[in-house]
This record gives sequence, C-alpha cells and structure tokens, in this order.
Amino acid sequence: MIFFLTDWGNSYYVGVAKGVMNSISPESKIIDISHSIDPFDIEEAAHIIERVFRDLPKGSTLLCVVDPGVGSERKALALEIDGKFLVAPDNGVLTRLLDLSLKARSIENPKYMYKYPPSKTFHGRDIFAPAAAYIEKGVKIEEFGPAVDTFQKIEIKRPCVSFGKIEAYVSYVDSFGNLETIVSMKDFLDAGISGKYVLLNGKRAIFTDNYAEGKREFILVHVDSSGYLEISSSAGRASDILGLKKRDRITFENFD
Repeated sequence: MIFFLTDWGNSYYVGVAKGVMNSISPESKIIDISHSIDPFDIEEAAHIIERVFRDLPKGSTLLCVVDPGVGSERKALALEIDGKFLVAPDNGVLTRLLDLSLKARSIENPKYMYKYPPSKTFHGRDIFAPAAAYIEKGVKIEEFGPAVDTFQKIEIKRPCVSFGKIEAYVSYVDSFGNLETIVSMKDFLDAGISGKYVLLNGKRAIFTDNYAEGKREFILVHVDSSGYLEISSSAGRASDILGLKKRDRITFENFD
C-alpha cells in the first residue's frame, strides 16, 4: 500500500506518477494523503509527514514528493522506519522523523528508475514513484544504492517555555481554519500554566476535550489527535477570527 503526498495540486503529474507505479506494481493500492501542500513548502511537508507516518500500517510506503531542488545534487532517499517505508528527497522533509531509529539508502541504481538518465525536472516520475512501487513488490531498500546516515534538516521553531508563558508558532492551518501547533501539555505544565482558561495572544481561550464542549466559548484550546495543542473556535474559522496564518507567532499565558 502506497500513501502519496505532494505539492502538485490539481495537475496531471499525480496521474502520471500513479501510472508509473501501476505499471511496476499493478496490485498495489495507492492512497492519496494530499496533493495540496503549499508549493515548495518543505516545512509543511515535514509537519504532515510526522502527523501521518505514525498511523500508517506496517509494511506500507509513504511517498512524498515536495522537491524544489529537483535535478540538483540533493539525494533521493528510501528509508525503513519501524517496519514501514518512506521515499522522499533529502531536503528537510524528514526533519521531524530523524529522532527515530531508521535505515536509509540513496536511490542511485538505474535498474529501479523509470527512465535513465532521469529527467532533470520530474524525479517524481523517474525516481521516487518507481522506488515506492518496487518496495511494494518486495525489493529491499539496500538494492537502491549506498547507505546514508546524514540528512538535510530544516529549522523547526520549537516552543519557548518560561514561567507563566509559552511562545510558539502556528504549524499548519487545516481546511476548517483550525490552528495546529507543536505545543504539548508538558509545555503547559513546565510553564506553570493551569486552570480552565488561558490567554492566547491576549484573548481568553478555554481548555476543552473536543470541539463540541466549548460551544459557548469563542476560542478553544484542546489536545488534537496527534497529541499537540490545537486552537479552534465555536464561532467559525479560528484562523480568520484570530487573524493568524501558518508560521505566525502565538503566545499562551496564565489567565488571571
């Protein structure tokens, strides 16, 4: 089973890559995670990869092609992590998985490419999609090329925790306008922030367990399905109501 994630939007590239995978492994099921990553947004791709990879079934492959450096010297990687596989460019999209135990190979063997030499502008078709399909057919990642043990990373802005205050950033805005973060409940405990209410960018917000619980409140804060704090609203799109977008700064403080 191949799970497919790109920034290609509503383009024919998605269908072409699926056609290549189907020609190599016609029995494989291909499931779209999303093709709506903002173009060239490596940080957003890293966020989504961390969120989805933990929930994928053992033996499956996540194929991510968010690759502004296509045709350059950046490596194409095939990884094995906890019985699952991941195929992606070495450009930082893996940053939030690199603390896990993993094996990685550089995809260099022409035998497992769709075209050789590959196109300078469509490695998704010529390198990444075929690698995912061959993994599905049972090819070991060791067949693709040499081992890799150093990876490109991007800077992830971690929450800054001090007594009574957490400074963080919006990591992602979903289609409902909910604001995802990488703030944890441990951060709140470390900051000594407690109680039913919290100040979010100077506005009162209420801690809830779910979306429905805070119907009478304007701004809701709760733990999402990935274990991080999410900001939502009972009055509509939290992103619009709070005037926040991806990577904007947010501050949590005790509500007196």
